[in-house]
Amino acid sequence: MPSHCAALLVFLCLAGTASADLSPSVARAFYGGSDESQVSGTVFFLQAPEGPVAVGAAHSFDLEKLTETGSVEFRAASRRTRMGHSNRYFVPPGTTFRAPGGTLRDDYIVFALNGAPAGAHALEIDRVEIGPGVRIRLLGIPVEIPQDQDDLFGTVIEVNPTRIEVELDAPADLRGWGGAPVLRAADDRVVGILQAALPSRTGFRIGVAPISGVVEALAHPLDDGAGRPFAAFSGRERWREPAPAPDSASAPGATGRRRSIPTPTPQIAIPTTEDLFGKDDREARLLLEIETPANESLVGDATGVFVAGHALALLGEFRRFDVMFVIDTSGSTNEPSGADVNGNGVVGESKLGAVGGLLGLGSSDRGDSILAAEIEAARTMLRGLDARSTRIGVVTFAGEPDGARTGMFKRRPPRAAVTEEPLTTDYARIERSLERIRERGAYGLTHMAAGVDQSMIELVGLRGSVSETDVGSEKIVLFFTDGQPTLPYENFEADNVRAVLRAADRAKRAGIRIHSFAIGADALSGPVATVEMAARTDGVFTPVRHPGDLVDVVQDISFANIEDLVVRNTTTEVKADPVLMNADGSFSALVPVVPGTNQIEVIAVATGGLEAREKVKVVYAKDAPAPSLPPELVVQRTRLLERKLVDLRRARMEAEQQVAEETRKELRIEIERERALARERADQQRKELEIEAERSPPTAP
Repeated sequence: MPSHCAALLVFLCLAGTASADLSPSVARAFYGGSDESQVSGTVFFLQAPEGPVAVGAAHSFDLEKLTETGSVEFRAASRRTRMGHSNRYFVPPGTTFRAPGGTLRDDYIVFALNGAPAGAHALEIDRVEIGPGVRIRLLGIPVEIPQDQDDLFGTVIEVNPTRIEVELDAPADLRGWGGAPVLRAADDRVVGILQAALPSRTGFRIGVAPISGVVEALAHPLDDGAGRPFAAFSGRERWREPAPAPDSASAPGATGRRRSIPTPTPQIAIPTTEDLFGKDDREARLLLEIETPANESLVGDATGVFVAGHALALLGEFRRFDVMFVIDTSGSTNEPSGADVNGNGVVGESKLGAVGGLLGLGSSDRGDSILAAEIEAARTMLRGLDARSTRIGVVTFAGEPDGARTGMFKRRPPRAAVTEEPLTTDYARIERSLERIRERGAYGLTHMAAGVDQSMIELVGLRGSVSETDVGSEKIVLFFTDGQPTLPYENFEADNVRAVLRAADRAKRAGIRIHSFAIGADALSGPVATVEMAARTDGVFTPVRHPGDLVDVVQDISFANIEDLVVRNTTTEVKADPVLMNADGSFSALVPVVPGTNQIEVIAVATGGLEAREKVKVVYAKDAPAPSLPPELVVQRTRLLERKLVDLRRARMEAEQQVAEETRKELRIEIERERALARERADQQRKELEIEAERSPPTAP
């Protein structure tokens, strides 16, 4: 197994040993010897009583296509060398589990080979009953890595006559693994066939067809083991949609819904949860609630009535967020951001000027470094979130290549990614953690994949996690980096990018959305890793050309899917000023009011166009007591007052600038007037001097 694949498996905390036979047992199938496979899954070689056969999942193949082409080739995934060839079924094809009455156990297809498989290892059938707790090894072909065979490990969770459920040690990209063999890890004998991904609240589960279905079929081979041509099974209907009964729920006028059987999609490598359990019937909806003030409440704040609540565009019941700040602490983040991040009135520059910039000596003011900008951006985001609905954690990543530390007392390099703070609602802990990271500074290379994987471990609760898992939360990563991936494979740029893409795919399968920020010229000169990690997880990629702008840019990110929010007093038709909309959907505003009854309206518009409105009435009386607020809302109100103060200062400064500009204009006019008068006086004086010069006698030299 290539070293980079082994490293990936170790990193994913997968256990097990490689087979003693280094020849692959799995292959890709190609219809009729074509150069482009249209088969969506994997086949494997199995030792039958009559000799080796090729086995796959029935749902991966199109029987009509097999009849049309008349043959199928089995090739090594990376080398494309032919390992086997067939034009006959060894046993009648099984029934896809998607068909009415179909089960995982019946979803198989067995091919008779036209000779012994070349360069392949035929697996043995496991005859011992399997049960919960048994360790398994799954063989397949990786999507991104050019490799003939890879393996993953897991544990059997549940067994019944038609299905085995296995929980993998870590999420993985299983595209193209449908039909792959599932082995007992202790002896590498086949116990089942991979069929589908299953929903799970505790990990990443797969549905496995017990090998007993194939074993029973092998006991009755076609034509005494010679097999039968594909055309013998032409026209077999495997995907028939059942016709509705006259009085069924699907009849005209019925109010119920009839579940339909999906049409086969050859491009789908492994069935999804939808394939097993039907489409997700949850409808997108917009949740809008005004938390304060209460309806008909008495208010008396002259700065405006404080309005706060939540606006969330939801699919299902997500109302909580788990958010991981993933911060790049590689050596390049020591460089200056180009802005006065710490507000001390001095903008840090590269030490020793341009030469220092080339040598990477860092910023003359550490408080103005790119790392400091990342920290301040995280703090800015933190201050806007609501601890009652949003947990925050912090992960940092950097890394060193293997062998970087030499000498007599050589030791292994530190972990490339570290959980600095597990998920918590104690935002003060997050603040302290961010400050420790800033003080510690930056060092090392850029192992982006490790940062993504570590955040996934914490969010999903995989082995090694120190966070308490919340299966009902929406999981978000805010990923900050100023560079391109330079690890885990030193000097192999493409492999490092692929490692990031695989990590992003794992995050996607775990239900994690990544919002990435590519900071500075280096990150934007080769942004494929940051662009793709966001795209593959339905997140947002944000380019930040000037690192000093990061603090302002991060405030535009929202994971509540709210496009617009308006808060206004409908009694006076005056809008709130200011309004703060936070990333997690919490909002607050100061609404101007007049004596007496005022009606406050909040309008929220979701990204998809959904709109929601809520109204509340308040009575303003000058001397009314201020309402009591929870600590989180006190923070929000303070932010509003600070924003209002800033706006007033800005308005005053703008007014002062306008007055100053008018003064300057008047001064310029006066100067021009004086200049004109001076020219007139000068001309007059020159004439007088000329006259006087003519009257005066010449002077001696």
